[in-house]
Amino acid sequence: MSHTDDIAEYVAATRFDALPAPVVNATKRITLDLLGVIFPATLYRPAQVMTSYVRRTGGAQGATVVATDIRTTASAAALANGTMAAEMEQDDVHSTGTHPSSVYVPAMLGVAEGAGASGAEWITALACAYDVGIRLNVAMGLANVYSRGFHPTSVGGSFGATAGAARLLGLDRDAVVSAIGLNGCQAAGLLTWEMEPEHYAKSFQSGMAARNAVTAVELAAGGYSGAPDTLDGRYNVFDTFTTHRDFAPLTEGLGERWEILRTTYKFHSCCRAIHTTLDIVLDMVAAHGFTASDVAGVTVSLTPDIAPLVDGNVLNTHNLQHVVAAALVDGEVTRAQTTVQRRADPVVADLAERIELVHDAALAARHPDSGIIDPARATVRLHDGRVLTDERDSAQGGLTRPVTDARIEAKFLRMATQVISPARAEEIVSCVRRLETLGDIRELTALLSTG
Repeated sequence: MSHTDDIAEYVAATRFDALPAPVVNATKRITLDLLGVIFPATLYRPAQVMTSYVRRTGGAQGATVVATDIRTTASAAALANGTMAAEMEQDDVHSTGTHPSSVYVPAMLGVAEGAGASGAEWITALACAYDVGIRLNVAMGLANVYSRGFHPTSVGGSFGATAGAARLLGLDRDAVVSAIGLNGCQAAGLLTWEMEPEHYAKSFQSGMAARNAVTAVELAAGGYSGAPDTLDGRYNVFDTFTTHRDFAPLTEGLGERWEILRTTYKFHSCCRAIHTTLDIVLDMVAAHGFTASDVAGVTVSLTPDIAPLVDGNVLNTHNLQHVVAAALVDGEVTRAQTTVQRRADPVVADLAERIELVHDAALAARHPDSGIIDPARATVRLHDGRVLTDERDSAQGGLTRPVTDARIEAKFLRMATQVISPARAEEIVSCVRRLETLGDIRELTALLSTG
């Protein structure tokens, strides 16, 4: 059999009782975390434009657009929910460097509603999505994909979402193969979003990938055939998006090593590559009591593979100099700190000019696992002569600095209650805690609608 066949067989055959308890718990954490970041996204223009578009064009069916009163098709809901899931820049980041849940969960949500899937079926499907999508991105070589100008979150992520949605519909191996093939026909995602400052383009990448996955799965479920060897046949996904070819990771450890256990959580609204620096700098402020006006300058060191992602970027959420300056001025980094208006603030802009980013090979040498962690070193120079320096291997929520379920729930409540009542938010938390016992996922999705 081909690698495509092997993956399709895994998706078709995996059952809830094969999942270890930590995997079950991780799926619940991811579900709650991702739903939480969608709610406040509705307060920002990209999400508002997208939900308006879906309201006009999506058609009336049973799929929920989170934090709205919209019911639409599963594919239209996936587009809206995926776009909103990426808007706040607090969706999870897998240790290999992609944003899985902002593609997987939105694609799966409307499909699960339409199928009347149980909570256990949802959990199984989400675990499958991580295992397929992450393995494909690793096999393609993320650095190589990035270097060619493609975005692995959308390119590989859509295949993970296809696996999850196919598992929810109970597709057999041949139908999963077709779904993978049909998704491959749509695989896309350019890094050109780095040149758009307000996050419209980057958010759309997750929504687009989620929508494409739903289209592929629904067509395959209806009997539409796709190319049989999309992963390893002629003109396969590797030929298009990468020059790296290592097919072994596609199936290595399937059913034994669960990729969902290697994802990381975000607590600042910006690129994950900036989070370790923010933890350091904000902890310095708390410990030493200085303000932005006391800061003469800041020097930050990141590894040479990571620093270019956030060095002076047009996209505000991916500009380290701006984000660190805004954090020092405002004491936090929410989505409000990364708007065009905040970047134009003269106080923030002046401080950003005094923040230097070093592409530091020595930092990478001190942290040989920097491919799966986010080391950073920060030195803050104060006008009174004090010089404060700290170095860390990762930010809170990373693999070496894990957070508790209670911390994830607190994040959800903080995010969701910007839009819904505390009582409704607590209901959602309670529902996700017992997700594996739900007979129908619509018990959860009913709580996500404002209609």
